[in-house]
Amino acid sequence: MKIKSIAFCLLAAGLLSTSCIREDHTDCYNIYCLELSYTGDGLNEIFPQKIDRVEMYVFDESNTCVSSSLLPEADVKSRMTQLPPLEPGTYKIVCLGNTHETTVEKLASGNYDEINFAASKYRNGETVSGNDELYWASMNYEIAPYDEKKQVETKVIKFASSHYDVSVDVEGSAFLETASGEPGTIELEGVLPLTDFQNSAEGTPTTYVMKTVKSGSNSMSALNSIMRHQDHSAVDLVIRDGYGHEVARVNFADHIEKYDIDTKLHECIIPFKVIIDSFGQGIKITVPSWFVVEVKPEF
Repeated sequence: MKIKSIAFCLLAAGLLSTSCIREDHTDCYNIYCLELSYTGDGLNEIFPQKIDRVEMYVFDESNTCVSSSLLPEADVKSRMTQLPPLEPGTYKIVCLGNTHETTVEKLASGNYDEINFAASKYRNGETVSGNDELYWASMNYEIAPYDEKKQVETKVIKFASSHYDVSVDVEGSAFLETASGEPGTIELEGVLPLTDFQNSAEGTPTTYVMKTVKSGSNSMSALNSIMRHQDHSAVDLVIRDGYGHEVARVNFADHIEKYDIDTKLHECIIPFKVIIDSFGQGIKITVPSWFVVEVKPEF
């Protein structure tokens, strides 16, 4: 794959060099390439398994966005792409992965703390169930003055996760249904809906209503993604019955600490298991059996 990727850039550079004009070398500068990489929590390349769409943004030294583009599918599959034609200088490259239902705003702000991405439904004021499984990458790239002898230059841009997966299983969900069969809901309160171009979650806390599926006659489950929070103390999982009454609430920070969930992992999943007793009264919050828990001595 590496040989094929380098060959791709060499071929492209050769084709582009035919458009160079002695007086204007702008078209000659896209001999600069990026190799897209994501290894997650290991050492092996897993970019193709995790990322299938990439948006690329290029900023000049004044933080002006001089180029924004959706990379061709072939580039994403090969993990190799070219920078657009650029004048000599230092540029900041920001790439976002898996922006299927995600939009970017404030690109013209000139401030990476103000530029942000969020679910399209959130932008439109609609109910949000979760975010795309988002990834982010950023690096500086130096474009040198034109040199007709210069060879293709390739730099590796490494992606990091911009999301957590949240998994919720509810046993005894039939007790949440109304007389007419309206099901209960699984909600996430206090969720930060935005992430800036420094990969930090932000924004006014909001509520996500998770998309649920019945996993049995008396159980339901939900699996959605949220932005990668630094502080979970204001985020709660809330279970409501079909009438909208709260029947259970658990704080994310408390749950993460109790079950020693490693939120530093790129591929972090925060799992909950909610058990409603046979009378629909008692509630137990734990983690699913598939989640390996290292029990601390004090517990």
